[in-house]
Order: sequence, then structure tokens, then C-alpha cells
Amino acid sequence: MTKPPKPSNEVDRLRTLRRLEILDTKPEERYDRITRIATKIFGCAYSSISLIDEERQWFKSGVNLDLSETHRDMAFCAHTITKTRLLIVPDTHEDPDFATNPLVTGPPHVRFYAGVKVMFDGFAMGALCIFNDAPKPFSSADEAMLHDLGKLVEAEFEREALSTLSKKLAYQQAQLEETQKLTRVRSIILEKVVKAESLSLALLYIVKAIENEYPNKRCSILLLEGNKLRLGAAPSFPSFYNEQVNGLEIGFGHGSCGTAAFTNNLVIVKDISTHPYWTQWRELAARANLGACWSQPICSANGEVLGTFAIYHEAPATPSEGELVRIGQFAHIASIAIERERANKVIWRQANYDVLTGLPNRNLMEVHLKQAIKMADRAQSKVAVMLLDLDNFKDINDTLGHDFGDKLLIECARRIENCIRQQDTVARLGGDEFVLIFNNISSKNDLDRIIQDLLSSISTPQTIEQERVHTSVSIGVTLYPDDAQDATSILKNADQAMYGAKSLGKNSYYFYTKRLHDEALQRLTLLNDLRYAIENHQLFIEYQPIVNLQNKQVTKAEALIRWQHPVKGLIRPDEFIPIAEESGLIIEISDWVFQQVCDDAKKWRARYCPDLQLSINTSPTHYFSAEPNIMEWLDTLLASGTPSNAITLEITESLLMDADDKVSQKLFHFRQAGVSIALDDFGTGYSSISYLKKYPTDYVKIDRSFVNSMTEVSNDKVLCEAIILMAKKLGIEVVAEGIETNEQLTILTKMGCDYGQGYLFAKPLSKGDFDAFLATEKTKRYQ
Repeated sequence: MTKPPKPSNEVDRLRTLRRLEILDTKPEERYDRITRIATKIFGCAYSSISLIDEERQWFKSGVNLDLSETHRDMAFCAHTITKTRLLIVPDTHEDPDFATNPLVTGPPHVRFYAGVKVMFDGFAMGALCIFNDAPKPFSSADEAMLHDLGKLVEAEFEREALSTLSKKLAYQQAQLEETQKLTRVRSIILEKVVKAESLSLALLYIVKAIENEYPNKRCSILLLEGNKLRLGAAPSFPSFYNEQVNGLEIGFGHGSCGTAAFTNNLVIVKDISTHPYWTQWRELAARANLGACWSQPICSANGEVLGTFAIYHEAPATPSEGELVRIGQFAHIASIAIERERANKVIWRQANYDVLTGLPNRNLMEVHLKQAIKMADRAQSKVAVMLLDLDNFKDINDTLGHDFGDKLLIECARRIENCIRQQDTVARLGGDEFVLIFNNISSKNDLDRIIQDLLSSISTPQTIEQERVHTSVSIGVTLYPDDAQDATSILKNADQAMYGAKSLGKNSYYFYTKRLHDEALQRLTLLNDLRYAIENHQLFIEYQPIVNLQNKQVTKAEALIRWQHPVKGLIRPDEFIPIAEESGLIIEISDWVFQQVCDDAKKWRARYCPDLQLSINTSPTHYFSAEPNIMEWLDTLLASGTPSNAITLEITESLLMDADDKVSQKLFHFRQAGVSIALDDFGTGYSSISYLKKYPTDYVKIDRSFVNSMTEVSNDKVLCEAIILMAKKLGIEVVAEGIETNEQLTILTKMGCDYGQGYLFAKPLSKGDFDAFLATEKTKRYQ
């Protein structure tokens, strides 16, 4: 016999079964009717509704069943509650799980069993089952019928629960009607608590309202701080008594309130003069004319003791049932006031402090900055604001994980705090950005030591999770009132100065200048103009031919984006492309360029050059973007009918330096689809050779900086020759950019360079001019 397993939610299931309040109740016709129907429908001798308790199976209803309960281990229904739907055993003698079960080998000699679990509030309470002393087949139609009968049992469970709930509500309603006075007091108190400006005032309102309605009683509220009770409100007690009680250490036998707070239970002391809990304070109580004390713990919603609410009588007294209810009610009202104060503090902290580092957030930082400005105005001094941004934090986050990044931020926050004065402010804006506010600064020289301390401290290697990590920081610095007159402008200046520090390299700082503001304004204007340019078709494409240096034929060209501004004229790509990348507009621009190039390549292939290949400069931003995804370009190729080998994607080493597995997969997918990959500006990065081994590459383009200064005796010639030789060994073709002289052409040709591009052959051409160029090239080929 196999013992039934217990459901994974057994504890909650048993709790729900208790809540149903049906175990060990008398038989009821509404359940018996269902079991009678079951035996008649399925032609079985037996039927039951069983509930699976912790160690037993108890039958709420049974047909022809002499048992009232069995041990859970032999219960078929204990197996049923673990099934997804039904448990069907056509012949127990042939089932190893049940063949030796006492209910099979002995009365009622079960040979056939079918059961469906019955649910309540999401948990299996037991099962409705039918069984017989002879084997029996059971069809899918039978299963459906048994399932429906199970739903009838579940409906009765729901009715049972609703009936129980209705009775409880009726009782509670009666209790409420009997305590109208208590309700009125509660309403008055709650209204005053809501309006109270402080917790002490709210607690005072509670005590006075109760004492006004019940004039023969004196009330006190004590608040638990650590293991001591502090005075909350006790206006009717003499000051000498309150002074002695304030700071009372909680513990068993430490008065009524000290014991109640320690045990988290109501403590009734009917006679203070004789009760052992009051031995130490009996004389004090007599001086205060106190005869009895009933103390109720004040608890939070999760059961944490917050303090005590106590009612005192001048003579010995025993509380009635109604008075016990009132004590609980008043303690609950006090808990509302205390938790409201706590919640306000939590809300205020959440609104003003960073959860991760515990530093002030942007909201509180702006408050501190405005206060610092006011103080500076009164003292005729300066305020310095620094914006700190960790260098390469994204790389650390992506490589070692966000949990690691969080620990790094916490450690950096601690180091920053150690570098500043107590009166200064450090706040976390979010991400890896921090703001520092310094008061009473007389000149920039005052900041030198702090800046150097910050740079040195943060750049010192850290060990986190047994990983040694190096980081640094870029710091932008601005001064009030030298650089700006309001908080918003100061923060903007600090941000601009921080980007100025970034441009200097890692672990640098930069003081704000007006030039930074002018450059930022110029970037913003250009960005707005660029948005307008995209919408109004001011962008266009030019094509620069790429010449085969061995046969001088042109079968390749590079697509180059251009912008014709209606006022400023032609704007160079190196002016607007960085802005497009910062703003994200580069993705929209790149998508447009790709579509245009596909259309042009398809047209010119059909008209002039069947193997024409056009290359497109791609932005690293596009490869890292999840939406839209650059892989949608393959769909564009398919939709436009452009052969994949008509396109080359030019990538930069900056992309490969930051590339992760997802970027690598995108490059390989393009390559597998037939799109060529070219590594642009080759030789200007830090580890070009390793990239050639790691990433798919069809072409390398020697940067124009090597070609422009190349002569027969220059080092650039040696470098170019090394690049060409290396590429050929790897099966990669080479394109030399920036060829402007015949000498350069001759040298590169002798070296075996495959392709050349530059003004010696042709400048970038408009679409119409390149069309004519291709027509001329076609004529040359057929002459």
C-alpha cells in the first residue's frame, strides 16, 4: 500500500479547512442528497463526501458506509486531493498502490474507486467519491458527471461559509448596536486624530475624549521605545507619577503596563494594593490614588507592540465584558494614530531619501540647495555644487550584474561622505550620479582638496564579492552666484561641467564656464533643427565610389548622409551625428538611410552593375537597441527585393569595445544572411587585431589618417603594409580611405591593397551624379 502524499500547500489547506467549520458536524440532508444521487447514477454500492484532516479522513456524508472516519494513510480520497482532476481505480486488486489497502483487503472490500476533489477558497478540502466491491469501468462521460456532482458539493461549502459569515456579521451588528456610545467616541477621536498636527497631540485627544465619556476612569498611553515605555499621554495623572513611569523598563511583573508590553497580552490588575506586579510601585500608586489598572498592548497591523493603553480606577475593580471590548477598541485607535505617524515618517523618507544608499534624493537635495543659496545670500558667501558621475559604471553593471553594481554604488556613496564636511550635503540623483553641495565657499581653491580627495578615494580599487574592481569619477563643478542665480540653472551648469570632465577622460574634473553653456545651447538648437530636418526631408545621401585598385573598376560605393539646413547651409555629419546618437534620433535616421540605399542598390544593379555593393555607416546605438531592433533590416531587404550581398554594414571599433553577446549574435546573423561587414577606421582603436579574430569581418578600411601622411619613407607606409599583409592572411579584403595623390595610390597598389576610396578618384556624388558615374563605368567595361 502506498501512503498518500501531502499537498505542497498543506498548512494553508488545513487552515482553510478549519475556517470552513464543518469537521465533526452532524449529518445534513443537503450533503446526503448528493451521495444518494451519486450511488444511483453510477450504480455503485457506496458513496461518500470525505474531508481530509491532518491525520484522518472524516466522512461528512456516506451511503451504505458504517465508518465515520479512517486514518489518513489508508484513505483513497487523500490521494484524490493531490490529483489535478479525478482519481479513477477500475480494479484495486490490479493497482499496486491500493491492492494491500485495509479498505480493500477488509470491509468494505473496495474493488472500484472513483473520486473528484472538492475545493473551497482555492484549496482541496476532500473528495466526493463512489466505490464498489466489484471492478467497474468508468467512461469519460462518467468522469464529467462525477466532476459536476463535485461542483454541487463545492457549492454547499460556499453556502456553508456564507451562512457562517452571515451569523458572525449578525452577531457583530448586534454588538455594534449595543455599543453606540463607543462608536460615537471612536468617531470623535478619529476625527481629531486625523486633524492632529503631531502624534503627542493625537494621543492627548484620544485620552481626553475617553475620559470625557467615562468620567470615573483615568487613562494613559505609553509608547514603547526599545525596551522602555515612554510617556505618550496621561493628562489626569499627577506629574510625580508620570515622571516615575516615564522610562519604565518592560518585563514580566513590571507593573500592569510593563507586563502587558512584555507579554503582548491584556493584563488585568483588579487590586493594585495586593497584586505582585505592583509591589515595587505600590506606594507610588497609593500617592496617586490608584486602585485598579487594566492594561492592553497597543499593536501594529503585524502584531508588533507599539505601547500600552491603560484604564485606571481609584478603587479595586473588575472589568465587564463590555469594558474589555472598549479597552481593545481604544488601544486599536491609539495604534492608528501611532502607525499614521510612522507611515508619515516612512512616506517622507521614501520621498526624500534614496532607498539604496540612504542618501538624500533629488527632491531633498533641491530643498538643501535652495536653503544653501539663501544662507549664502545672507552671509555674502558662495555655494559650490558638484555633479559626480562614475566612469564606465554601465560596463561594470552589465559584466558583473546589477546586484554587484548596487554594492559598488553603496561603497562609493560611503567614500563620498567620508570626503566631505559634516555641514555639506551629498545626494544621489539616480543611476550612478551624485550631487554634492558645499556651503561657505570663498573661492575655487577651497574645493581643490575636496576634489582631489574624491578622485583619489573613488579610484582606489574596491573588493566586492571577492572581485577586485576599479572605477573612477568625472566631476562637474559650478559656483553660486558666480555661474548662475537659481537652483535649476546651477544644476544644469554642473551637468554641463560634468560632461566637460568626461571629455577630458576618466577620473577628471571640470569647472563650469560660459563656453559650456553656449555649446550646450548650440547642441540643443541643432537637435531641434535635426528633428525638423527629419520630418521635412532635409537629409539626403551622397555616394563616394570605391575603386578596385587592381582593375580600376568601380563596383562599390559608400553611402554618406548629408544635411542641407535651410539657413545654415550644409552641415557636416561630424556635427550632427553625435547629437543624433545622444538623442536616439540616429536610429530613425539609420532606418531611413538603409531603406534608401536598398532601393538605390536594387535600381543600379538592374541598370548598370549587377554586382554593385553599397556600404552604410552604422551607429553602435542601433545594435544595442532592443526596440526597434536592427535585425528588422533583414525584413527590409526581403520586402524591397534587394539581394543581401548588395549591402555592406560598416561598424566601428567603439561598437566592438562595448559589444556583448547580443551584439555579436546580430553581427553573425547579418553575415549568415549574406550581408558583408566592414570594420571602419581600422588601426585607430586599442585592440583591432583581437576584433578580427573574434567578430565576423569581410573588409577592413584603413583610416585616412594613415593614408594622408603616407610616403615611401614614412612609418605610416609600414603600418599600412602590415595591416594589408595581416588582413590577407586572415582572408579579409582591405579598403584604403583618403587617397588623394598618385604617390599614395602607387604605394598602396604595390602593397596589394584591394580597394581605394578618396578624392583622387571622386568626391562624394549626389544620387544623380552617381547614376551618371555608373553609366560611364558601364560604358568603359563594354568598350
